[in-house]
Amino acid sequence: MIKKIHHIFFLTLGILFGLVANGQENYEIRDINFKGNRSLDKSFLMDKLVVEEVSFLEKLLTNNEPTLFSRELIDLDLERLKRTYQSEGFVYVNVKLDSLKVNDNRQIVKLNFIIDENEPFVVDTVIFKLTERGDQINIDSIAERNIKKLALRKEERFSDEALKEDVSLIRNLFLDMSFAYVDVNYKIQLDTLQQSVGITYLIDPGPVSHFGQTTVSGNKHVAEDFIRKQFSYSEGQDYNKSLLDKTRESLYHLQLFSVVSVLPQKDKTTLKNPIPVNLYIEEAPRINSEFGAGYGTEDKFRAFIDFTYLGFLGSARRINIYAKHSAIEPYYLSLKWTQPQIFDKKGTVSINPFLGRNVEPGYETKTFGLNLPVTYKFTNQLNATLTYYYEKVTQSIESGDPEFPDPEDENYLYNKSGVLLSSVFATASPKFSPQQGVNLSMGIKLNGYKFGGDFSYMRLWGDFRTYQKIDDMVLALRGMIGGIHSSDDDGFIPVEDRFYSGGSNSVRGWSRSQLGPKRESGTPLGGKSILEGNVELRYPLFWRLSGVAFVESGNVWEKAFSYNFNDLAYAAGGGLRVDTPIGPVRFDVGFPLWNEKKSPQFFISVGQAF
Repeated sequence: MIKKIHHIFFLTLGILFGLVANGQENYEIRDINFKGNRSLDKSFLMDKLVVEEVSFLEKLLTNNEPTLFSRELIDLDLERLKRTYQSEGFVYVNVKLDSLKVNDNRQIVKLNFIIDENEPFVVDTVIFKLTERGDQINIDSIAERNIKKLALRKEERFSDEALKEDVSLIRNLFLDMSFAYVDVNYKIQLDTLQQSVGITYLIDPGPVSHFGQTTVSGNKHVAEDFIRKQFSYSEGQDYNKSLLDKTRESLYHLQLFSVVSVLPQKDKTTLKNPIPVNLYIEEAPRINSEFGAGYGTEDKFRAFIDFTYLGFLGSARRINIYAKHSAIEPYYLSLKWTQPQIFDKKGTVSINPFLGRNVEPGYETKTFGLNLPVTYKFTNQLNATLTYYYEKVTQSIESGDPEFPDPEDENYLYNKSGVLLSSVFATASPKFSPQQGVNLSMGIKLNGYKFGGDFSYMRLWGDFRTYQKIDDMVLALRGMIGGIHSSDDDGFIPVEDRFYSGGSNSVRGWSRSQLGPKRESGTPLGGKSILEGNVELRYPLFWRLSGVAFVESGNVWEKAFSYNFNDLAYAAGGGLRVDTPIGPVRFDVGFPLWNEKKSPQFFISVGQAF
């Protein structure tokens, strides 16, 4: 009897829901939310749905048409959500649609999906097993060395996508061990009581293979002998997929080619050995030119011209001419000749004469100089550059400023000579608007001493940035510290090498360079110590528009390596971003905190603040 009552109740509820749902057929879906999705964020789940949410502003400002409510589409998405969770290890997930939030006057619907994830299946055991006898293979040793590289390890939540990644990883391990015809499958053992998964990878290594002859095609101007010098492998050598990848990277690094294809000609039916390789390239245009223009609150109107000639004087040498104009740099002209592959394939040396004029809030300089940088790329993420530089600087000074040796002179001339060692470690991606990873840059500059020049000082700095995706938002953090030590009696540091704070890429509660010591005239003096910290939360709004909220602090001190945390200034604010092919265009407003004399600062620029 009770079962019959329950049956009638749910049948009636289903009929009522169907009547309500049918009443909202073709209403616009305005908003979609999830409740109970502790393990999978909203953006991930939204990508799996057929229906899409389109806000009123998005509909008003874009051509995006909202999805119309349909019971068939909702049923399809309920099934898609359930399968998505099951593929992520939540076998016993329950997904349902909560009661609809309907506005009959505006004919819109808001959807709320209720998700009961339940406990996921976790990995209990991982086993590597050879399906064919291989006396030369110690499978236990291979498993022990590489088990930590797998996404699915003991006590990790099971995932179909992670299983595919691990199969690919194991296959690549054997491809790098000369087994060109390796085949990797898997067997899953489910324990429904313990909700655990045992994974056995079944590996058929196949025969040991070797590289055969390489055929090069597609080159027109670049000599085949030069291309072959970039090979990381040789004919007759044991097969190794990583060496093919390194060859491809070396060729791309030359910047001579737009397409590089390195394909081993394997034949699984005959197990061809040795294995020939076809290398096909398409050369990049030998002459490239770019022009750009824009506007920002700090540099006002800006424009640049970038001209590059590839293969200058043969091989991979290139020459670059770059010209730039803005309010901060009224003119900057650079000529740069580059020779790749100095020392080895990872080294690059350049000769770079330049001239320019800088007009900053605290100074104005004209500079003619020469840079001789040598760059070494240790990995795709890490590189270092050692640069010798020589500069002749003319500085326009304010009359009567006691900071300079001859305050009555309108210009102050000096020479700079020294070395600059800098290094960058970068894993953040994507490039224009990072969502995950870190960027770390450090540098030390030695001016004068044995290198000549009018002043002797050491300048050190470090800049650390990290990006973490949280649901559909990104948390960006930045910390910067620097210090300058002078070995001269007067302790003078050229104005362009001092530290300044405030501006669109610094502490946004102050305009450019306005945070820190000032001269009697009120212009920024700069300092020998700097400390800055930024926290920014980036979140999508709709279409290509996103918003940010930030809190920042920092200051500059006159003394070397002197940091007083009580002197830190603070700012908070927010902004908007519009994604474009050249990066996000941004509008920011920063409010100084606990500083009644300061007004909000507004910034328009291109690219994220950091």
